[in-house]
Amino acid sequence: MKKYITLLCLVFTITACEKVEGPYITDYDSYVNPEKKVLIEDFTGHLCPNCPDAARELDAIYDVYGDQIIGMAIHVSKTFARPYPASAAPNFQYDFRTHWGDELDGYYGISEMGLPRGMVNRIGFPDNHKLGKDEWASAVALELKKDVDFTIHISSDENSISIISEIKNKSSDYNLAVCLTESNIINWQKDGQENIENYQHNHVLRAVLMDEELPNSSNYLAGEQIERVINYDLAALEQYNIDYSTNNTTESGNGNAGEWNTSNISVVAYIYNTNTKEIVQAEESHLIIE
Repeated sequence: MKKYITLLCLVFTITACEKVEGPYITDYDSYVNPEKKVLIEDFTGHLCPNCPDAARELDAIYDVYGDQIIGMAIHVSKTFARPYPASAAPNFQYDFRTHWGDELDGYYGISEMGLPRGMVNRIGFPDNHKLGKDEWASAVALELKKDVDFTIHISSDENSISIISEIKNKSSDYNLAVCLTESNIINWQKDGQENIENYQHNHVLRAVLMDEELPNSSNYLAGEQIERVINYDLAALEQYNIDYSTNNTTESGNGNAGEWNTSNISVVAYIYNTNTKEIVQAEESHLIIE
């Protein structure tokens, strides 16, 4: 069965922010590995007028492949993600940025290419990983054909998160990363020429709980399982973001980074090759807090 995604073409730049117009249709063949998951890291900002087009592209890809696609919106850069000064209240007062997002942007150099831009399973590092949104769909189609080296299962409660990974093929050197994201955040966003007060921000990176080597992972055999239990304090993580924004005065931080809604938070776990940085498997699950 053929699948179609509506994409946008004709790329040009306005203040280092990609503008794309005009739909075209791209045809994908039907084969995907049903166990494979793909993480799309969307580097974005609420002051980037063309970034909502990337969010819509992510939604379009999800509409084709469903929960095999996992999104993560990473707000970065002083140009496109800073809050407005208090004198401009109430517009654009929230600070979506995080310490972890800024570190990822610094390491992978995404925002220096202009926003919106992202990575699909971090393929192509170090030279060809900074993908424009019109490159995401074709990269996803190729990723979904790959064999699966791991499966990931996530369970959680109000105090801890359990990650169980099963090795499907003999492995190499890998790290496991576990993050929290939040969706349904209603706040300001530039969208083309409009300033949208009640824009819905989804998949927003809130925290990275761990990013650690899987010990002796090169010695694991197919069928073995690895379990990690991560204890967490959601209030402390929220306060960490508030403090990071408060102290980030050189980048126009203002401390307005709280008001997390626990009912909208998800756990994202992924395993990546420490040499190539390629993410070989990912999983997402709603954070269960009773």
